[in-house]
Amino acid sequence: MHGDMAGWFEVRVDGPKPAGGKGRHHYRLYCLLDYDAKDVDKPLLVIVAGLDKAFRTQVGRRGICHRLGRKRPSLEAR
Repeated sequence: MHGDMAGWFEVRVDGPKPAGGKGRHHYRLYCLLDYDAKDVDKPLLVIVAGLDKAFRTQVGRRGICHRLGRKRPSLEAR
């Protein structure tokens, strides 16, 4: 990701097309890599929040920040 979301990772999956073609959803996971985790050799993938939304719609930065529980996402807020 870029801008205010630099350092965050987004996993995207589109849901199946239901019968009739309506009601399809996008699913998102917002993750960070924890390089400071103790007693591990490699960084840990930390899933911070999940989001679903209607197919072909957008969720702005404001909506994502709300889900992440902060006004502005940043790595310092961990």
